[in-house]
Amino acid sequence: MSNKFSFLIVTFLVSSLLFSCTQKSKTRKPRSIGNTSEILVVIQNENQWDDTIGITIKNNFGKDQYGLNQSEPLFKVSHVLKNSFSDLLRKHHNLFVVNIDRNAEKPVLEHQDDFWAAPQSIYKLTASSEDEFVKIFNNNAEIFIESYQQTDRERILELFRTQQNGDAVAQVKKSTGIEMVIPNGFYVAKDIKNFVWIRKEQVDMSQAVIIISADYQDTAQFSKASILSRTKTALKNNIPGAVYNSYMSIDEEFIPPMAKNISNFPLGYAIEISGTWVVENDFMGGPFKSYTFFDDKSNKIITMMAYVYKPSERKRDLLKQVEALIYSIKIPKQD
Repeated sequence: MSNKFSFLIVTFLVSSLLFSCTQKSKTRKPRSIGNTSEILVVIQNENQWDDTIGITIKNNFGKDQYGLNQSEPLFKVSHVLKNSFSDLLRKHHNLFVVNIDRNAEKPVLEHQDDFWAAPQSIYKLTASSEDEFVKIFNNNAEIFIESYQQTDRERILELFRTQQNGDAVAQVKKSTGIEMVIPNGFYVAKDIKNFVWIRKEQVDMSQAVIIISADYQDTAQFSKASILSRTKTALKNNIPGAVYNSYMSIDEEFIPPMAKNISNFPLGYAIEISGTWVVENDFMGGPFKSYTFFDDKSNKIITMMAYVYKPSERKRDLLKQVEALIYSIKIPKQD
């Protein structure tokens, strides 16, 4: 159990505290509602939203997403009073319930997936005071954020799985051994040894996933510097720009790439890097996220990079779409 939870009770069971109004049905759940990157917070009174509790929630869920050219929050955060929490709103895909109970003997953090709809992630935090609530919330904020982001990815993939480019899926599997969701509109633009480029091109927007492979040598290849060096070399060699001597690269100055270890990647451990890509000797760029992991089947280290180009427009949700494609990957075992 995570140390973040060591001082409180965590339950993943249906409890009367969180689900007092409705019994969980065993039938197929309706599709959840709400926009991508959105959280609905259920509060007991408006003072909570305007005071310390609301400020804490908004500062965490509404902070800027790193790596975007224009400022955009991680989530749009809305709120509703408990007595207005209707059956329709219960179907929202990302819910957080605030409960201040002065008689509570100890804080309780509850979590439930797919209770009123699917996919859905619900958290409820009960505390005896505002100070206690804020302390526990801040200690677990990154857990909440990742859970809600995973629900967003699941909703995106639920739609994309119904409209796939079967030829592209088969080609990527043949070239890399990777199975992944590739929706209609995306196509394989380049497929050579150790480099696959999957694109979607529109008049004013581009989305893509790049797969870069290298023979595994040692754990030093998982360092941020090593990952960026391989990525920049692969981009320079394979994605030229529109003007002479221009090529795609990674910006390491204006928005320095930020790396972190993640353990919830579909294949286990991975290094996530967030930042911006640029075209050297030209005026193009946009956000990217990459994931680097070891494929023991091929004995290769693989970097999958999702990126977006949409000048002067919001890109958060477009990036989340191609990030979700990376999270759909599987590497089947040898037949």
